[in-house]
Amino acid sequence: MIPSNKRMNKMDGNQNIKRAKKECSYGETCYRLNPAHFREFSHPHLESILDNSKGKEYEIPEKFNLQKNMFIDQLNIIVEKNLYIRNEEVKDGASSSMQNENPGTSNNDIQNQNITRTNDSQITKVSQIKEIDKHTADRSNKNLNPNCTQTMNLSRTNEKLSQSKNESENLVSSSKCDTGRQPASKMGDKVRDSDYRPIVPPTKKAEDFLKVVLPRGKMAAKHAASAPYYIFYTTITDAKQTHTQPYSITFQEILDNSLGELKCSLQINFMVEIGWLLAQYYFAGYSAKKLTILYGDDCSDMKNINKKKPNVEAHYVNMATPFGKHHTKMMVLCYEDGSLRVVISTANLYIDDWENRTQGLWFSPRCPELPADAMPHDGESPTKFKRSLLRYLAHYHLPQLAFYLDRVKRCDFSHINVFLVSSAPGSHFDLDWGMTRVGALLRQHCEIPPAENRSWPLIAQASSLGSYGNEAKLWLTGDFLHNFTKVKNQAQTLSQPPELKLIYPSLENVKQSHDDLLGGGCLPYAADAHKKQLWLNDYLYQWLATRTGRDKAMPHIKSYTRVSPDSKMAAYYLLTSGNVSKAAWGSLNKGNRALRVMSYECGVLFLPRFVINQDFFPLQENAKNRLIIPYDIPPKKYTSKMSPWFSDYLH
Repeated sequence: MIPSNKRMNKMDGNQNIKRAKKECSYGETCYRLNPAHFREFSHPHLESILDNSKGKEYEIPEKFNLQKNMFIDQLNIIVEKNLYIRNEEVKDGASSSMQNENPGTSNNDIQNQNITRTNDSQITKVSQIKEIDKHTADRSNKNLNPNCTQTMNLSRTNEKLSQSKNESENLVSSSKCDTGRQPASKMGDKVRDSDYRPIVPPTKKAEDFLKVVLPRGKMAAKHAASAPYYIFYTTITDAKQTHTQPYSITFQEILDNSLGELKCSLQINFMVEIGWLLAQYYFAGYSAKKLTILYGDDCSDMKNINKKKPNVEAHYVNMATPFGKHHTKMMVLCYEDGSLRVVISTANLYIDDWENRTQGLWFSPRCPELPADAMPHDGESPTKFKRSLLRYLAHYHLPQLAFYLDRVKRCDFSHINVFLVSSAPGSHFDLDWGMTRVGALLRQHCEIPPAENRSWPLIAQASSLGSYGNEAKLWLTGDFLHNFTKVKNQAQTLSQPPELKLIYPSLENVKQSHDDLLGGGCLPYAADAHKKQLWLNDYLYQWLATRTGRDKAMPHIKSYTRVSPDSKMAAYYLLTSGNVSKAAWGSLNKGNRALRVMSYECGVLFLPRFVINQDFFPLQENAKNRLIIPYDIPPKKYTSKMSPWFSDYLH
């Protein structure tokens, strides 16, 4: 049999009963969601659950709590594709066969048995609906209690997240149409499957609780107008001019219904204020939608959130070293029509990061679902974005991500024009991670003429600075600068590197911010670290962003670019969660040349040839396809009397 046809071969019930399947070698850790896999291999732990369950009321053993949602997805696939016959059904089938062979059994008796089974099925569905009613009612009047960080505003989030009885009734009435194991059916213009979770319209107005709320239903047009970059910067609450900028964005706009109806979403981040995040989903009407969260800043409220909100699953990412952080900011938004969007951001998921701080994000265009017979590697982009995203997500080795890995495989990324640049803890010998990933891509695609390389400075803008050692050449102007300034056709001989300009706010910059000294809350560079590297003052430049109205909005954004001597062009633009640190970008082992990385980071690299089909990005005000960078270019150096901002000033 041809392998490609083998997975399309369907079996009837009798074949399923007779055929002895080989047991899956992954056992209880199997995360596959492909029906062909379950047709080929047996999974005793799932089959045991099926034998002891009724309908879709699966009894998942307590030891599998972390894998519960994935197990339910797998069980649904097995049942809906008829890939396993339960013990009771086998007995029923044998009994029915005997009755058919017995001439004493009348057709009326068989019909009566079928009617009884149908009624039992309907009773099961009614009990499921009542169970939904019960859970919904229990959840609807619970307040969310965000206590994760010192910057949380309890008074804003305690009251505004309680849901009313009307919401419960809406949820239950909608669920009545979808509960039970039924084939997917068309509802309006969309296809809704049996696990459809309905929209729950909020009973409270977002305008009463959120400071900046823009008109709904307009984000799709705004997003389309942002092409070909799809870059946005967060709206600044106290800078009204940013409220109407075409490149400004609020969190509510990310969830805007004009982009499609959300089915489920994955939030990968460092700090999460769960009350604030769930409020955003509540006001968007998505309070009942499935939400998976990976987070890196330990928080008591996150540990038991699944008990309070069964549709929310949170997983804390442990790090091997205290110097490493789970620092990535990524969203995978899956829609009811099978499509998805990816967001790569610099913002944590809590209120301060989305009010008066400068943040950046790339909001991908819609990636539609591929045909059912497509292979996982189909729908790849010229930038190999799909491959890079799958590799990054797979690095976690978490069963909670199996569903999202499968969704990514089934979507078309062929139109994505950016490169994913990520970091993951470990020693890497390939060129797919950290600063060697940046260097490898620039070595292939950066169009700065080698003869002019020294005259195009590297501007590295960050919200924190690392510890670099006694001399700049040990890392900062050594391996780091070397990788970030590679160009095509570069000679292998040693040459003087380009100039490095580090944009990091001075004490004076922070003092004039919208939040005064509290504006420095997102800038964790310590005085003790700076005392050991005073040479760093020679590389420091101020945060000035008058052109975009973000001069007083302190930067939590991290970005890297190289600009021409006249500041009219950029050779590339990298928007990322990674600060200028060894933990984020890695350090090279002098012996085996392995790249040692300690943190999770994620960013996107914009290269002109892939985005606008030119050698360089235009930066001038009225230029066609202008690249908007949030800070002023050229940057302004610290004066002799200035010092960098230290987090110690807040203590």
